[in-house]
This record gives sequence, structure tokens and C-alpha cells, in this order.
Amino acid sequence: MKIIENFKTFRWSRRMRKIARKLKRRRQMIGLDLAKSVGIYFHYDGKASYETVNKFANYLRNRGISAMLLAYSDSKEKPTEVPESPNFGVFTKSELGSNRIPLDVVVNRFVKQPFDIFFDLSLTDHFQNLYVANASHATFKVGRVSEWGLKIFDFTLEIKETTTLDEFINIILGYFEVFNQTETAIDLKNI
Repeated sequence: MKIIENFKTFRWSRRMRKIARKLKRRRQMIGLDLAKSVGIYFHYDGKASYETVNKFANYLRNRGISAMLLAYSDSKEKPTEVPESPNFGVFTKSELGSNRIPLDVVVNRFVKQPFDIFFDLSLTDHFQNLYVANASHATFKVGRVSEWGLKIFDFTLEIKETTTLDEFINIILGYFEVFNQTETAIDLKNI
């Protein structure tokens, strides 16, 4: 079984490199004061996780930033306690292809959005999380430190395994307060 898992991981990593090579995006560090649109990805593990992330999204909306949310649920059925909307979509385990790439239309629409900032709020590594982050056309990608995260994100944060979703969001907001003190966007292409 280890051989099969290693082969799947090898195929997956090849696929991720191929997606990254094809992706044409402008890389630029942007603070919340300059951002106009934000994409937020998270792992849906109940209504509480949605409410935490939605509170973050509402904070951003109150600052005049449009926010779109995408969540992954480990279940095979879409959660019924939180309805989908144009600004919130969910994909499930049953909507993953054999290569663990999401097949859902909502995911494809989300990753093609040219967000100013993409936040990956997932606290664990799953192939589908990495796919969404890697395929996103966002200008500035923010996530946590991981083996793949360093290759995908423009800004990574190291967090403890015991960090909650709410704490992670507060850590991100703390760093963005520092970014907001400079009113210019930094072009990451030349760094």
C-alpha cells in the first residue's frame, strides 16, 4: 500500500508543478487597505467553522472588500445547515476525482477569480486544499507553513498544531495591520 500511496503522491506533485507553470498571475503584496477582493478557503467541519470564517468575511466586507468563501467538507454530502450562495460554495469528498482534484464547478469558478488576496485558512494538509491554493489566480496568496505551502504561498505563517481557526485568523489580521501601515503594494516579481 505504501508503494501505491507514494505513486499517487508523485503523480500529484507532478500535476501541481504543471498547474503552477501554466498559471499566469501577477504576484504582489497587498494590504487590506488596498485590497478590493478576497478569496477565503477553509476546511468545513461544522457550522462553527463557517460562522468563524463568515465573521472574518463580514469584517472584510465592512472595510469595503468583497469576500468570496470556498470550503471543503470531508463528508460525501453537502452540508444542509449552511446554504450555498454566490459568495459561499462547498465541495465534498464525493466531488473529488481519482487524482483528488476537485471536479466541482464552484471550485473552478473560485480559483479563476483574480482576487487581490487569497487566504487559505485550512489547518491541515490535504491534496484538495493544496490544489485550490496552487490553482488560484490571486495576486497575493497567504497560508500556513507546510512542505507545499512554501512553494505555493507568497506569505506563510508558522502556527502550532493546537492553533484554532479563530486564532489563525487573528494572527493573519495582526500581520495585515503591519502591511496596512504602508500604503503601497510591493511587486513580488523582482524580489
